[in-house]
Amino acid sequence: MSSKSVAARRTVAAPARTGAPGFDFLADFGREQLALVMDASCAMFRGFEAMRAIQQQAAHQASARQKAAAHKLREPCAPGDLMAIPFALLQDDLQNATRYWQELGAAALETQTEMMGCTSHVLNTDAALEAASAVEALDAIPGVSQLFPRRPNALGRRSRARS
Repeated sequence: MSSKSVAARRTVAAPARTGAPGFDFLADFGREQLALVMDASCAMFRGFEAMRAIQQQAAHQASARQKAAAHKLREPCAPGDLMAIPFALLQDDLQNATRYWQELGAAALETQTEMMGCTSHVLNTDAALEAASAVEALDAIPGVSQLFPRRPNALGRRSRARS
């Protein structure tokens, strides 16, 4: 599941040509929203497929380990091996469970990133940054800061981020 290749293929929906400009905007807006929902649902289902593959692989490996342990216990062995084999199996199971949850978490994170990427072409980040700069420019106008007080934490975070 590569979010870069999917993002490269994704384009904004083509504008409708109905002849009525007001209706074109509404139709385009609805179509774009529907396209976003469909892109996000495709990303979600690809994520489900990846998670299912991880689960299937983990189950297959656990089955093979259990089968090998059962085979070892069927053969004649020393009394110490009667405890060593299950403990070794438990240790392997714990290690593989950790790896399973890491892989599952990574797949979920990749799915989330891809779903968030579905909306990246809608949000014009340059315009959002310009809007934030315009809001900060209002502080230079006398009296505006009393009318629209800003939280001190937000100002501190922005000034530290610019430093």
